Amino acid sequence: MKNIDNYHQTTINVLFLMFPLTLILGNLFTNLNVVIFCLYTLIAYNKNFKKFKINFFDKIILIFFSYIFITLLINFLESYINEEIFSQHIIKKTFFFFRYLVLYLVLRFLINQNILNLNQFSIACAICAVFICLDIFFQFYFGKDLFGIKPSSARHFSGVFGDELIAGGYLQKFALFTLFLPFIINQSFFYKISIQTIFFIIFIFGIILSGNRMPLILFFFSYFIYLLLDKKLKKYILPLLIFFFLFLSLNFSLNQTFKINAITFYKNGANLISTILAKNSSKEQPGIAQKPYVAEFVCARNAFKLNPFFGGGVRSYRTTGLNKGCTTHPHNYYFEIVVDLGLFGLSIILIFIFTLMYKILIKKVNRVQLNLNTLDSKMMPFFLIFITEFFPIRTTGSFFSTGNSTVIFIILAILVSLVSEKKSINF
Repeated sequence: MKNIDNYHQTTINVLFLMFPLTLILGNLFTNLNVVIFCLYTLIAYNKNFKKFKINFFDKIILIFFSYIFITLLINFLESYINEEIFSQHIIKKTFFFFRYLVLYLVLRFLINQNILNLNQFSIACAICAVFICLDIFFQFYFGKDLFGIKPSSARHFSGVFGDELIAGGYLQKFALFTLFLPFIINQSFFYKISIQTIFFIIFIFGIILSGNRMPLILFFFSYFIYLLLDKKLKKYILPLLIFFFLFLSLNFSLNQTFKINAITFYKNGANLISTILAKNSSKEQPGIAQKPYVAEFVCARNAFKLNPFFGGGVRSYRTTGLNKGCTTHPHNYYFEIVVDLGLFGLSIILIFIFTLMYKILIKKVNRVQLNLNTLDSKMMPFFLIFITEFFPIRTTGSFFSTGNSTVIFIILAILVSLVSEKKSINF
């Protein structure tokens, strides 16, 4: 019996370690891994699930997915009453999205029962990030990566990702795990900082070569938050900021591609802010469709007005008649959630985010104060990914896409589990 349990535990951990790799291989492999991982766990430990007790955060997740189903029913009935054809795309995407509820609950159970090895998972994430970074360097120097893939453009080196320009986003998330590997954390303070700094600089160049601008900013932001939350490292914040501005200045002066990317990024941001602040901006304004991210915001706002409280349903943004000529999603999680799930759906997400942040960072004794002891090296990379993933002022992929949803619900399940281990969750 013990051998069988060890076999199940080993198999589940191997499947779990496959997630950072399947995110590189593509949606098909990621979806297969999600299904096999969840089914195997449910079959192997079906009798043990009664030992698992859901907590406050689990209830919010259950409410969120219940609300998604209610939104589907409301929109379906509205279409039926108005004698309109309801999109089969929304129905299909809604039901498929429930696989992430199963993934979240399975992960919560496995971590609660000490079946998953999170240290091994962190090492797997770090190895995959190092591989992607080296593959990008190889592609930059030799004109093709280790698998013979050529860059998609002169300013985008995506390595093994090919024409899918997501290498920078992958590095921005998973490179963080290299900073908290056991062999680094257990070094003396000087060697720890030295190794972390070397890795930090290597991955910065990898992200720059990928051509992804927002991941570069978020990677700097992640490291800044790390320094801010670590009591010993706070004094290095000023040197980091000086290094950051010197680094940007040198690249701006010497690297023409970086200069073009930076200027374009600034103009796109300025256009978006001016559009948001404008009182009478609309999709029909001259030239607005030609402005990157501005058109997405205007399309999202137009779609939001159709059903502001309940939204149009999962992935309804792309089926909205008003959004002809728009992209398939608004390139921002919050815009997409408020369009697809309405203000009520967005409220549920915000309650979860702020409550989890409060529980991680705040300690109540005689008075409310920061509790930085919760954020040890085991939790820190997951927390930094959580912060940057839900950072509101950023461009993103679709919240409901395979890659993003997989990362989001894995991170949420792990963070909730680690917080639960450190303190009881009572509200």
